Amino acid sequence: MAGKPYVIAFAQGKGGVGKTTIAVSVASELRKRGAALALVDADPQGSACRWAEVGKLGFPVWRIPLDERPVPTWVAQLQRVTSRLVLIDSAPNDRALGACVALADTVMVPCGPSGLDLDATFRTIGIIQEVRRRRPNAMRVILIPNRVDLRTLEGQQISEELKATGETVCAPIGSRTAFVRAFTTGHAVNQFAPGSPADRDIQALCNTLESVTRSKPREVRHA
Repeated sequence: MAGKPYVIAFAQGKGGVGKTTIAVSVASELRKRGAALALVDADPQGSACRWAEVGKLGFPVWRIPLDERPVPTWVAQLQRVTSRLVLIDSAPNDRALGACVALADTVMVPCGPSGLDLDATFRTIGIIQEVRRRRPNAMRVILIPNRVDLRTLEGQQISEELKATGETVCAPIGSRTAFVRAFTTGHAVNQFAPGSPADRDIQALCNTLESVTRSKPREVRHA
């Protein structure tokens, strides 16, 4: 599809689950692997743009928030991003979620281990399913257990609960201080702490992403 970028949306209907951290970390790892990409900060809070202010990330971050403006206007502004691979950090609300998912070839959904996070994730998956029903082309989905402590019961159970949705679930990402410290320096975690557990978690996630995008989209049956 010449001229059409491949779009990866990082989406979740609830804030505070590490969506921006994962979006920036994945973008940096894919850039390290040779991808020509851009990250679009579609969240009016502008967290990804604040991360990029120091100028050390090594890839462009566009501020194109989906706020009160009409969705078609936002989509037209998004088309100014000419990169072959476009990552979108969505805002945590249903309107932004639906718009970003509708554009995406792959949707990545971070989920924390709390009951509230799981409830929000199941609701997010419901929105994704509804968009799927209305579009002719297939969409890949990766669920990301995030900030997981495998020593806890919640940490041990979250992957199994997410797998019950029928979507692809990546290996859990731990609750790592390196992500927080990377943000304060303006680096991605693979720049700030190469080879660290946090860096290895993101590498494993990107391995899953590359495997999923190379494979035929899964046929997910819904009752």
